[in-house]
Amino acid sequence: MPVTPNRARTARPAASSFLDRRRVAPSSSFARVALRAALFALVLAGALLASRSAHAYPWMIRHEYAACTMCHADPSGAGIVTPYGRAQSEVLLRTLWGEPDEDADPAKLGGFAFGAVPLPEWLDLQADVRSLLLRVSPPDPAPSTNRMILMQADAATALRLGAFRASGTLGYAHEGALGASVTRGTGDRLVSRQHWAGFVFGDDDAFLVRAGRMNLPFGLRILEHTTFVRSATRSDINAAQQHGVALAYNKEGWRGEAMAILGNFQLRPDALRDRGVSAYVERAFTPGLALGATSLITHAELDLTARTSAFRQAHGLFGRYTPVKPVVVMLEADVLVRSPKRQAIDVGTTGLAQVDVEPVQGVHLAATGELLTERYGEDALSLGGWLSAFWFFLPHVDLRADFVYRSLPVADGRAGVVMWLGQLHGWL
Repeated sequence: MPVTPNRARTARPAASSFLDRRRVAPSSSFARVALRAALFALVLAGALLASRSAHAYPWMIRHEYAACTMCHADPSGAGIVTPYGRAQSEVLLRTLWGEPDEDADPAKLGGFAFGAVPLPEWLDLQADVRSLLLRVSPPDPAPSTNRMILMQADAATALRLGAFRASGTLGYAHEGALGASVTRGTGDRLVSRQHWAGFVFGDDDAFLVRAGRMNLPFGLRILEHTTFVRSATRSDINAAQQHGVALAYNKEGWRGEAMAILGNFQLRPDALRDRGVSAYVERAFTPGLALGATSLITHAELDLTARTSAFRQAHGLFGRYTPVKPVVVMLEADVLVRSPKRQAIDVGTTGLAQVDVEPVQGVHLAATGELLTERYGEDALSLGGWLSAFWFFLPHVDLRADFVYRSLPVADGRAGVVMWLGQLHGWL
């Protein structure tokens, strides 16, 4: 996130920090054009980081799946899918064409390579490719831009050998996902978003302790990682994973995970690495209602926003509710605290509300509202709205379209940015 050197302005939202470094009001039309062009570049840069890990669907609570361990190697969801999760993707996730074949085996069609390559029970393999067609329309007079982007090209594996568990990914990135890089440079690179190993223990393997590079246990684990709740808390599943040690619990309607964050060792230099703790706990009160609390505290010797040593905190509540099976409502609200060394403490908030409707199996219509302010008492509120449609229309294939509008504070008032996104995702 860009930096504001003025101590009194260290916590303005990203766009404002970038555009309003010294709080100088534009004095000419040329300055306004420059500010808007910079805003456009900022939003486009954020979109280029939009490579997503597959399969993070908290709205599966509509099918009474409040926990994630049955379908994912990651105990908190997202990433490589288990054989059970693959079978459920055939039964519950995609559109079923015509009369169901009672003799068909969903585990086979949902299996790796459509069941053409049988795997031993202890091994899972998966490959994901996701492409994006992006159109960004900034405020006039900056021109609209169209881009075709390879968002994801990852291979993943997971092992189950007795009580031992392990998982890892390796992929290719042409741009973005810098925090997940394992080779240097900003162009063509190898990336690894997750790699960890651990052991299960307790009744019904309720506990999993593991170490490695993992998704942060925080809030709703959603695909839309450029939402304010994920970007402001730095807890997305694209490239914000951290190395550390984690303990997860899943049993009898309770799930939770706590992680000691040791830093992202794929990020250089060491001064930029966050260290601290992150955790959440969620309780499923009914098969269609789950509420949780979440917390994160980290410290970096060089925080890119404050340009100094700083503590960063986020504490919040989240929930998932399905009043009727086609509808799922998801909410998250977080308080943000940043404590730069020898500077004023900044307190803000971010929130998200999303409604997902599945009128026909495999077809989803979603509306999302979001807000962000990183410093109370200033006119620096950012607002966003998403309209989304996605369709799991074939085995291992889905199509998605999003319309995103964001109203962001800039030095001379507010600026609106429109983004259109079309995605095609296939996996084996």
